[in-house]
Amino acid sequence: MAIFVGLAVAASPQQRQLPQLRVQVPTSATAEMKEQNFRDVEFGVRFKVPPGWEITRRDHEVSTFRIDARTAPPRLQMRSVASLDFNPYPQSTLAGALVYYSVEKHAKAAECVRQAAGKGEPQDTQEIGGMNFVHGHDEHGEMCVEARDEVYTAYRKGSCYRFDLEMNTFCAVSSGATEITESQMQDIEARMAGILSTVTLDWSKTGARPVPPASEAPRKKLPAPAAATGSASN
Repeated sequence: MAIFVGLAVAASPQQRQLPQLRVQVPTSATAEMKEQNFRDVEFGVRFKVPPGWEITRRDHEVSTFRIDARTAPPRLQMRSVASLDFNPYPQSTLAGALVYYSVEKHAKAAECVRQAAGKGEPQDTQEIGGMNFVHGHDEHGEMCVEARDEVYTAYRKGSCYRFDLEMNTFCAVSSGATEITESQMQDIEARMAGILSTVTLDWSKTGARPVPPASEAPRKKLPAPAAATGSASN
């Protein structure tokens, strides 16, 4: 997982005499960073990764997928993860931002919906690349909210396609950092949604479609669950 360091820790008088370690964290993409194109040939999914984001197909290099995507079933396979390599708010409690793309083969339509919606009725959907995705939200932490995950799932021809937009923070208590603001969170959400806005699907003629940040997206109520699985299958 991408971790950003920019903390001021309180020290005793004796400790203040020691040299302090300072870690320089870039606050924006550098000139050397380029846009990258991702393509999953097996499942026909493509998207663009903007400068300043690292893309990898392997878990545990920059992420802990099973911890971040808590509703992911065991058979769900992570196909890629894009992680933010700079911190636009180094004095805040922002710890990282990741966009996961994963697919579960031999899935069931109703279970695919539940990955995003949970046990309750799905509340809203979002069109991504011309396919209708169920949208859900998950967050967790101990002393404070430390992880926020916007989950999007869609069922097609026996497979469940899934995107997770994960934003991680840490508690400001005793850290010296400033709690991340609502506008800062919305900015990170917009950066992640920008990646979804470039998604194209080989079987869809619609092409890439703008995806608004989750907090700004108009809610599109799903019909009854049985009808929802059919509409998501495209």
